[in-house]
Amino acid sequence: MTSTLRVPNRTALPYLRVGLILCPSFTLTPMASFVDALRLAADKQDHSRQVYFAWDFISAGPSPVRASCGLEMTPTGNLDDPEAYDCIAVCGGLIRDLGGIHQATFEYLRAANARGIPLVGLCTGSFVLAQAGLLEHRECALHFDTLGEFLSRFPNSNPATSQNYIIDGNIITCPGSIVAIDIAVFLIARYSDAGRARKALNYLLFKPEESRIVLKAKPYEEALGSAARLTVEAVKTMETRIDSPCSIEDLALSLNTTKTRLNRAFHADLQMAPAAFWRQIRLMAARELLDSRRRNVTEIAYETGFSDTAHFCSAFKKHYSVTPREFRRIMQKDAAGSGE
Repeated sequence: MTSTLRVPNRTALPYLRVGLILCPSFTLTPMASFVDALRLAADKQDHSRQVYFAWDFISAGPSPVRASCGLEMTPTGNLDDPEAYDCIAVCGGLIRDLGGIHQATFEYLRAANARGIPLVGLCTGSFVLAQAGLLEHRECALHFDTLGEFLSRFPNSNPATSQNYIIDGNIITCPGSIVAIDIAVFLIARYSDAGRARKALNYLLFKPEESRIVLKAKPYEEALGSAARLTVEAVKTMETRIDSPCSIEDLALSLNTTKTRLNRAFHADLQMAPAAFWRQIRLMAARELLDSRRRNVTEIAYETGFSDTAHFCSAFKKHYSVTPREFRRIMQKDAAGSGE
């Protein structure tokens, strides 16, 4: 989406000051991912000084604030002045503990939003922004596991689970985990330059453009050329989640549609149900992995989203008429015969 983030024309350092609000039982991975990208871009080499970028930790509830893993952090900032920071990020916590957020946090976020200050929702930080009334009729990025609860609480928001982050006006949201690096890198490049953003990515060994499993052959591509947008979007999501399929109901929710409409679209465009199609592309991926000879059958089973090896082997044989091990032997024999 087109960004309307306010970027100050600042020549003095730091270029970007971030206030990171930590909710009760905040999740450590998105917070650490976000801050570590800033840290690596904030100084030359890896000295961790807050030169080009600066950040404070702020408690949204009692202090010290405790992460869901038990780590305690002492705040270095406060909720006194929303203009003390160029950007405010909210790191959410366990949904059951979001009720422990102080009312002052919501008032602070509303005041910052009124001033056009960029607000970031990390993980269930989107719940906090929505509770503050800031996601009404806005798009936001959520983790698939929290989608149902979010929709039940905030039916007037427009969540999606298929994107690393979404920008809607001055608000950026992401589903959490290590994709919080994506948002930090976006801000680093926006407030300084692409070189510092690349430095952070290189040090973190983070390559978001590279999916874990990418299908080489897609025999269904021609059919997608004339398919409905809903079908195309669903297939795109399936391709990015070969290793972690969800229910078709949850997939439909993430696309803001119903299971019935999704089934109808797939039968019209691909002549099969979405669940069957998803299983088929996972088996295609498994076949390619078997041919690569780099993983054993059990590893491939789990990497293509099957619950156990027996289930995988049964599905593979039903689809290809040979077991995974038989298929690998055939491919090895063919390769030896061709002199590869």
